[in-house]
Amino acid sequence: MISRYQFLLKSSNGISCVANMSRRTPNPAKALIRDQVAEKIAALSTEEKKRQSKIVYDKMINHPYYKSAKRISLFMSTDQEVDTGPMIAHIKARGGSAFVPQYAGGKMRMLKLETGDEDNMPLTRHGIAQHSKEQQREDALDQGLDLIIAPGVAFTRNGGRVGHGGGYYDKYIANLRENPETAPKILAVAFSCQVLDEVPMDELDQRIDGVIFAEE
Repeated sequence: MISRYQFLLKSSNGISCVANMSRRTPNPAKALIRDQVAEKIAALSTEEKKRQSKIVYDKMINHPYYKSAKRISLFMSTDQEVDTGPMIAHIKARGGSAFVPQYAGGKMRMLKLETGDEDNMPLTRHGIAQHSKEQQREDALDQGLDLIIAPGVAFTRNGGRVGHGGGYYDKYIANLRENPETAPKILAVAFSCQVLDEVPMDELDQRIDGVIFAEE
C-alpha cells in the first residue's frame, strides 16, 4: 500500500506531486520535514504504532472538544498514521456522526460514514479509502461540523501544522472559519515523532487548536 507520505513525495516519474496538487510554490523547508518525518515513521515497529495509537485514542475520547462534539470529521488512516478506526467506532457507538474525506476533481468533501462503509470503501490508486463517486452520502457542510480531527505530517504544541502538500485541509478549514460562530474546533492526531518544536508556516496555512499524541 502506498502511504500518503509516499504519494505526496513521489509521482510515477519521480517528480514531486506537491506543486501539481496545490499549485503553491514548493517550500524546501516543508519538503525536508516531510522526508525526515516519513523516515521516522517508517522506523516505527507495528507494535509501537499500535501502542501510540491506543494512547492517542484514550486521550482523544476524553478530550473536552471531542466529548462535546456530535458531528466529527476524521480521516481513514493508512498504516503510516495513527489508527483512526477505533475513533470512528466510538463516535458511532455514542450516537454521533462521523465524516471522512472524499477527494475528487481537485476538491475535498466530508461525507458521512454509514453502517458498513469502512469495510466496503474502495481504495484510490494511492491506497487511501474513500467513498466511491456512486455512493450518495450526507455532506458535512449540510449541517456543519463540531470537530475536525485532521491528518498531517508535522505539528507543534502551539498549533503549527505541516500537511501533506495538497492544501485540501487548509482550504476546507479556511472556508469554515469565514463564519467564526459556527467554525469547528480542529485537533490533529500524531505519533510522537511528528511533534516538533517549530514547523514552517505559510500565509495560506491554517493553525490548529491542538495536537493529540503519545508523549515519550
